[in-house]
Amino acid sequence: MEITVIEVHGTSDLKRWVELPNALYRDDANYIPQILREERDFFSPAKNPSFKISKTKLLLARSGERVVGRICGIIHSLETRKLGYMRGRFGWFESVEDPDVATALMGYLEKWFIAEGCQEMTGPHGFGDLDPEGMLVEGFDALPTIAGSYNKPFYPVMIEAFGFKKDVDYIETRFEFPMEMPSLFQMFAKKVLPAAEAEGYRLLEGLTKKGIKEYSGQFWDLLEASFEHLYGVTPLTDDQKAFYEKKYFGFIDPRFMQLVVDGSGRLQGFFLGLPSLSRSFQRMGGRLYPFGFFHILRGFKHFDTVDFYFAGVHPQADVKRILPMMALGMWRALKAANVRYVETNRELETNTTVVNIWSRFGVVNRRRTRVFRKSLKGA
Repeated sequence: MEITVIEVHGTSDLKRWVELPNALYRDDANYIPQILREERDFFSPAKNPSFKISKTKLLLARSGERVVGRICGIIHSLETRKLGYMRGRFGWFESVEDPDVATALMGYLEKWFIAEGCQEMTGPHGFGDLDPEGMLVEGFDALPTIAGSYNKPFYPVMIEAFGFKKDVDYIETRFEFPMEMPSLFQMFAKKVLPAAEAEGYRLLEGLTKKGIKEYSGQFWDLLEASFEHLYGVTPLTDDQKAFYEKKYFGFIDPRFMQLVVDGSGRLQGFFLGLPSLSRSFQRMGGRLYPFGFFHILRGFKHFDTVDFYFAGVHPQADVKRILPMMALGMWRALKAANVRYVETNRELETNTTVVNIWSRFGVVNRRRTRVFRKSLKGA
């Protein structure tokens, strides 16, 4: 198969780029279609402020007139400042089962990255930690969250054939929610909670979407402070924060948002969960109209699974007080909602403390995703 790689220019190319996954995964029981309208906005340089701080290429691979693959290449200026050297990122890779397609797309990016002076290329990940990250390498038979990675089993094989090696792995765990309070949480309620409250920490109760929004500025500051040291995290501009807030905050369910403040009312910890919308997104098929909103609203009312997304504690706060407070608050919220299962989003495999906590419960399945790395000679 003769492969031609072109750069995306104009709405017609972008439409093909955005819609390719739906064609490749048609009838796949575990594929979660993203909302096409939002995907077009996300990958539009005119609408997504991430393009202002990055050099970016969206590429399409074609065989004749047929689109057979896609990829995004990113050189992030703020990541360069953070690392002290240039890294080329790739993300949103999709392909038919043909190694020539992967070679053509990766080769195009590799030449570009070397010409720009990048020392390495890593991926898949996006502009930052709030974007999809990691390629599925284990757990192909499990349904992901709406933010989880999913791909065909031959993807990592093609990536490794191009010379990529493992950089880091993430673990996603699905476990049964214990209807009886575990002994660890009983200890939290008996000892840790009174001690934390005595030190001035307070878990906010009765949150509403309006109440959560009042803490949005502090939330972003806390997220950056607590995530700064983690793999793949890049600083966020104010425009990016506003963009992601508009994109994601509408989905927040106050029942599963745990916020801890100190004695002066400053946010010190957050823990965010969301009713599983995976099946709702599948029923939507990528379209909000005419019935997409109905499926989302129904998903918020009828669910047996809650997905955990983010948890963070300020580096200068007492994590041994705040994290148990939030965990206890989340357990009570899940209990009140009659939740049967919990699904975690990506946790670095090196974060053994958190990974081991989930292992204490009745694990149903685990998914493993991987970020790959390749050194660039001649950079």
